[in-house]
Amino acid sequence: MHMNYQPTVDYGLPKIQVPGGYLMYAIFLPAIGLFLERYAYSAKIAMIHWALVLILMPISCALDKRMLEKHDVNTITLGKTYLFPPLYIFRRQVLVRKEAALCIACIILCVGAVFTNGFVKGLRINNDIMPDVVQNSSFSQLNNFSGSTLTTVGECLKAYSSEELKWNSEKTDYGFEVTAQGKHNNKCFSMVFVVEFDGFTYHDFYIDKILENDRELDKDSKTEVLDQCFIKYETDKKEGRSSGRSSSSETDSR
Repeated sequence: MHMNYQPTVDYGLPKIQVPGGYLMYAIFLPAIGLFLERYAYSAKIAMIHWALVLILMPISCALDKRMLEKHDVNTITLGKTYLFPPLYIFRRQVLVRKEAALCIACIILCVGAVFTNGFVKGLRINNDIMPDVVQNSSFSQLNNFSGSTLTTVGECLKAYSSEELKWNSEKTDYGFEVTAQGKHNNKCFSMVFVVEFDGFTYHDFYIDKILENDRELDKDSKTEVLDQCFIKYETDKKEGRSSGRSSSSETDSR
């Protein structure tokens, strides 16, 4: 008598119920890192911040593995995969017979952190876009002024110059120097903006010097030009409105 033996497979294996606190912490660390990154005020602080994220993720996975062992789960198949959290999470979920959704979430958050952190964004800051950055900045962001306003640097300079402005940007050791060239009262002028940027975040932003017909203006003359170019324009702009949000700025010439 010939018999065909068909092995039975139990597709209904019960899930192993174990706490997942450390695991969830490891999964959401990249997102937490992106959120806390905004409070880093320099590239050095940000590097320390992300180094801690890279250290804490494997540690969280290692603690999760130890927790599994305390619940009598055989973790031999996990090995040292905790050093690579996405792989560890995948194997861990297979081991406890749960869905791989958490692994997918971890990969998405890791990829998001890699491509949207401040250092990667800083790589896109170059001479091509710095003139636009300066032009679209509120002039109250300049260290030369105090107060607040929504009026942009580009708006003020466009009104101040009697001809189309020419913008130029140069990379420096401390960031960028952006120069706006135009003409006012038949005199050619150049306004040099300094943008201190460390590859991660901006620091100082100010007008370093102003030249008229290739001659650098002294402090008093520079203050007079700043008042006329920015403060007077802002005042005229407000007076020309019947309604609107009021704002004020004062010159603080460097």
